[in-house]
Amino acid sequence: MTEFAGTLRERVVIERPVSLRNAMGLQEPGWEEVCRCLAAVVLESVGAEAEAQALSAMPKYRVTIRVREGIALDQRVRWNGRSMMVRQLLDDPRTKDRIVMRCEEVRG
Repeated sequence: MTEFAGTLRERVVIERPVSLRNAMGLQEPGWEEVCRCLAAVVLESVGAEAEAQALSAMPKYRVTIRVREGIALDQRVRWNGRSMMVRQLLDDPRTKDRIVMRCEEVRG
């Protein structure tokens, strides 16, 4: 098994989507913090070559964290002023101490 703890050098915030009420009582989409943790963040690709010629030109990242409850698809990872959506969770039974998230950067 390879060294894992030494690769967790980046601070990230993981958030989940929630519905909030504004001052008029209307529902608005918002984000609620799930956790703050250390992660390994690696650029996987930029452009369409990685996802079966998908048309997205946004950078894709692989974010690795220690195993914890509450991590799910379509959550948001905030890191260094960037926002990334969790598109895939990889939970390898050979590496039970970590969760690997494949994320795509979103703007706006």
